[in-house]
This record gives sequence, structure tokens and C-alpha cells, in this order.
Amino acid sequence: MVAMPRSGVDGLVAPSLHAGIVEAMPDAVVVTDPEGRIVLTNPRAAEVFGWRDGELIGRPIEILMPPRYRARHPRLRRGYAGLRMNLLELRGYRKDRTEFPAEISLATIVEGSSTWVCATIRDITERKRSEERFRQLVDAAPDPLIITDADGTIVLASEQAQAVFGYTGDELVGEPIEVLVPTRYHATHRAMRQRFAADPRFRPMGAGRELYARHRDGSEIPVAISLAPLVTEDEVLLSASIRDLTERDRVQTQIDQVREDLVATVSHEMRTPLTSIIGYLELVLDSAEPLPPNARSMLEVVHQNAYRELGLVNDLLTVASAGTEGPSATVVDMGDVVAAAAAQARALAQDRGIELQVVADPGARAVRGRAHRLRQVVDNLVSNALKFTPEGGTVRVTCSDLDGRTTVTVEDTGVGIEPDELPMVFERLYRTRAAVDACAPGVGIGLSLVRSITQGHGGTVEVRSTPGTGTTVRVRLPYAAG
Repeated sequence: MVAMPRSGVDGLVAPSLHAGIVEAMPDAVVVTDPEGRIVLTNPRAAEVFGWRDGELIGRPIEILMPPRYRARHPRLRRGYAGLRMNLLELRGYRKDRTEFPAEISLATIVEGSSTWVCATIRDITERKRSEERFRQLVDAAPDPLIITDADGTIVLASEQAQAVFGYTGDELVGEPIEVLVPTRYHATHRAMRQRFAADPRFRPMGAGRELYARHRDGSEIPVAISLAPLVTEDEVLLSASIRDLTERDRVQTQIDQVREDLVATVSHEMRTPLTSIIGYLELVLDSAEPLPPNARSMLEVVHQNAYRELGLVNDLLTVASAGTEGPSATVVDMGDVVAAAAAQARALAQDRGIELQVVADPGARAVRGRAHRLRQVVDNLVSNALKFTPEGGTVRVTCSDLDGRTTVTVEDTGVGIEPDELPMVFERLYRTRAAVDACAPGVGIGLSLVRSITQGHGGTVEVRSTPGTGTTVRVRLPYAAG
């Protein structure tokens, strides 16, 4: 220990107390005189740098830094007068000539023309190792990852994120997250970021509307994003996992086009001969010449099945080109549509021992569309519910105003749908495992038709289901104008 200038706090604190405080500090403390010689260290400093206690006294401060920095350090040291520097990340140099990452804070004490410097030094080797392990985990994640602080400043971007957005190295670090957001969404994004900061909880990927991100070249990328809070000792960070949907959308567009072309072509090729078959059957059945009873019975079965197949073909055509608005669009009372569909299905429900309940709110507002298409929606939903509800079960159909839209809900106590199948039930030609296992009739276009018609009317459709308990399908349609 050496005597320090008795100014400021030193004049108020007893030397023994001052020394005790310095020696008890958990970080290394090194004090240098105006010539840069070490005049004070605490035991932690000796431990961090690998010297014996007191062995550093009188040596130049440059002995604690890698040789490559020593020549220029005296010039830098002369500029420290009156400065206070917090948390500089530098390199320390041990007696055994090994280096380590250090976090350093500098404070100066000026006495006339003399400047004394107090350095507090923390060995951050373990922290750097942890950061590197964390970085490796981030870079190994299957999707690009961006981490920001509460102010929206990027503090980490995985290698995948940099590649997706056209950046290299750590170019994104320190930039506002809005650099990756299309300009038209900046104000909205800042508001959403503030809401997340106020309520930091996990938001799964795919929850919410379609999103777009901004590439470095200004182009936009369709993305899905999940958000999660990342709690540290000092703050709550925001972790965003980002999935580039460009390739998925391209492939999906191609698949949809192939499906539409195939369905339309096959449907048209089937419709013409079916129409011809039905026409000739009707001529024979309506002929003045009597038919043998067995022959008439068989021809009537053929006629019924031909009509059934024609209805299936028409459904395929409707899915392939599901436009709804047009000259035939009118104001439609969905309560009447629900009542008519239920009346037609009631006999089938009774045959199967299923209770069919209908609740139509007389105050439900009308919608605008094609009545026969909207009837198809309800018919298909009720038919599906009856098909997969066992004897003794219940199917409930309601029409009401809900959240500003006319809503038709079909609930059943049937076999339900497995969670992994729910996202696919509206896909054309998709059949659930339960339907396949039960050899249930159908080819998997009923719900696809429901979605096509509903979306064509500006509405939405959603399904919720619990295996073994039942399924609820809800169709929401906008009110008719006026």
C-alpha cells in the first residue's frame, strides 16, 4: 500500500477503512500514479493476473496488457485526465503470458497537474464462453433468430438470419429492428413491440396475420414469426424466430394450380358423359312403353347414382372456381338457410339415432351472397357432423350474431379430429384417419368446398376438435350492406 492524495472522499474516509473497502472488492483493483506505475492493488488483482500479492507494486501498468498494445498505451494514458470510462472490453495479460477477456472501468483522480487512475477489472472468460455456447446454439437453430433489447435494438442475429436478410458478419447488431420491417409497417410494428414489452409472453409461430419482412435490397419476404421473452439479470430481451415462407408459398402456389387444373379438367370430362347418361335414363324411364319391374328398379338405382356422381362433379367444379358474388347474389337470411338444411337432414338424423338441435336467432342479420351456395355450406357441415357422430349423440346447429358477424355454428359429439390433422381438414381431397378407418363415404371435398364458398363471400371458417369428444365448426359471414 502507498499513500494516496487526501482529496475528495479520501479526506473523509480513514485510510484503514479505505484500504479495507478496496481489498474486499470482488473485482480486481489496480491504481497507477501519474507516471503509469502501479501503486495499489487488491488481492483479487494479484489472483486474476497470476502474480503474488504486492508483486505488482512499482511495475508499469503496461505489464498487465498484451505486448502488442504496450507501445501506444502511454500516449493513450495521458488522455485519461478527468475521464471516467465504464465497462470497456479489453484484453488482460497474465504473468504466465496467457491472455483473457476483461471488462474494465476507469476512474481518475486529478491533483493539480497530476492524474491518478483507478482501474476496476473483471475477468469475463466464463461469460465469454457462455456467450459463445449460446451463439453456437443460436446458429444451430433450424430457423433464423433475432434478439433485441426492450428498445428494439438488435443485440444478436444468427448466421441464418443474416443470410436470409442479406447481411454479413455482425452488420445487424446495433441496428433498430425496424430495418427488417417494411416501411409501411413501421408505426404498427413499434406499437406491437411496446405491447410485447408490457406483456412479455410466448407467441407461437403462425399465430396472427400474414407477415412480411424487409430484405437488405428492399424486397419483401413472406415470413412466420414466433416471439419469446429472454430474461437476463439486467433486462428482458425479445427473441424472434423467423421462418422464410418464400419457397413454401412458391411450392404451394404450384400445387394449388396443378390441383385446380386437374380438378377442373377431370370434372368437365366427367360431367359431359354423366349428363348424357342421365338424359338417356330419363328418356327410358319416362317412355310410354312399360318396363319389366326388375328393369325399372335397376334403372332407377342407376339414375340415382348418376345424379349423385353429377352432384360430386359439380362440387369439384365449385371448389375449382369458387366465385360467389355476381348477378345472382342477393340478401340471404342465414336463419332460413339453417332451418331448411336441418329440415332436410332430420330424417337421416332420426334413422341414425342422433338428436339434431337447431337454434336460429331471429335477430341474426342477413348476409349477401348466393343462397344455394350458402345452403351447400350448411348442408356439408351438417352432413359431416351426422356422418361422424355415433348413435345416441347430438348435433347442434345455431345461427346468431357473434363478434360483429352472422355466425353459423355446427357442433357434434362425434369421434373428433386429431390435433395434427386440424390444419389439413380444409385441404381439397384430404380425408382424416378416422374417416379412412371407418370407411366413411366421401372423397374429401366437403370442407374444402365450405372454405371456398365462405371465403368467396368474404367470410372465415374455423374448426376446433377434441378426439373422442366432438368437433365444432364455425362460419362467420359479413353483414349485408344497408
